[in-house]
Amino acid sequence: MLDTETFVVVTAPMSTASASSIRPYDKARDLDAITRVWREVGWISDDDEAAFVEPFFDAGRTLVYEQDGAAESACHITGGTIRYQRRDLSMAGVTAVTTSRVARKQGAPRRLLARMLAEEAADGMQVAGLGMFEQGFYDTLGFGTGTYDHRFKFDPTTLLVDRPFRVPSRIGKGDFEAVHACMIGRLRGHGGVTLESPLLLKCELGWLGTPFGLGYRDDDGNLTHFVYGEAKDENGPYEIAWCGYQTVDQLFELLALVKSLGDQVHTVQVMEPEHVQFQDLLSQPFRNTMKATGTGFHHAASWFQLRVLDLAGCVGAAEFPGGEVAFNLDLHDPAVDHLPDGVDWSGTAGNFVVTLGTKSGAEPGTDAALPTLSGGVGPFTRMLFGIRPASVLAATTDLEAPAELLDALDAVIHLPSFHVGWDF
Repeated sequence: MLDTETFVVVTAPMSTASASSIRPYDKARDLDAITRVWREVGWISDDDEAAFVEPFFDAGRTLVYEQDGAAESACHITGGTIRYQRRDLSMAGVTAVTTSRVARKQGAPRRLLARMLAEEAADGMQVAGLGMFEQGFYDTLGFGTGTYDHRFKFDPTTLLVDRPFRVPSRIGKGDFEAVHACMIGRLRGHGGVTLESPLLLKCELGWLGTPFGLGYRDDDGNLTHFVYGEAKDENGPYEIAWCGYQTVDQLFELLALVKSLGDQVHTVQVMEPEHVQFQDLLSQPFRNTMKATGTGFHHAASWFQLRVLDLAGCVGAAEFPGGEVAFNLDLHDPAVDHLPDGVDWSGTAGNFVVTLGTKSGAEPGTDAALPTLSGGVGPFTRMLFGIRPASVLAATTDLEAPAELLDALDAVIHLPSFHVGWDF
């Protein structure tokens, strides 16, 4: 771990300077202060919700920004994985960045996260990911926006699923370890995320106000597939927040189970599962959903961002059998602009020779015979993970390259649809 940094922040003209520091989280010293901050920002509203702050911070690694003797900002990271094609890369999941009212506009969140990225990279993490409160803020730390997730709101009786389903088991808050194990072992494709601590699921399930959970177990009692969410009223909407399954057949059993709720529930909301195009499963989706909800039935947006921490490791995971392209990469990393004094990390910035093809790799250096791609780590991450094509990123971000190289990158980088499948 890096040493504690001490510096002085002047909060306003003519104010008295206050001593501040960035240091590791200490439960005995910081839990009450961080709980107060979470109340201030509206993340928790009562003592029942506050009870889960302690296990949440037990679930990962945290740095705090201390001001005048109290923790006023915190950055929390949980280790996990992200699937790249057929390979799992290690991922630092940024699971909370919170700042109090008195510590705003002092650069604390960026300093905390920049330092944590440096530490995670030093510990061998290959990727960092986070859920964003708004697009733009985390771009300054090298994160790039992910793919759209599709959220559907529908009348469950309109599901075009005609198959039998078994009597389910109730799944409750106390089953968080079984839910976590099911999420870890679920059917995942390109982009699928796992987070290592079951305490996260304990907290996420605990924070749902009116929860419901239904699922199925194997002969040994292990949870194999389930849905878990919040039932906001007698007739809905029911919002499915978590869904895990090991096979597509199990997914359809869950959908048949959801359809059976339509005797009483008028509206269900769900994030589109990875292995279906959900609109195919709805009868007259525009007409029936408008009647049921009074609003549109479909919303698409990206809620998460990613960035590469280990360039060689991430590029080396890529396999593109349809062709090969080699180029110089001039990579910039804005996170280094926010590092606290004394933290020696150059991010992923540098000059590299990159090959993408059946065997991919990235090595430091330049080759005068090759064209050059230049830009920030965020846009490069989006290109490498297949979130957007190089030509599109060149039009909307700081990614730059000759037209011929952009065309070649578009032709070579072909990846399956990217689905995270875990709200973090």
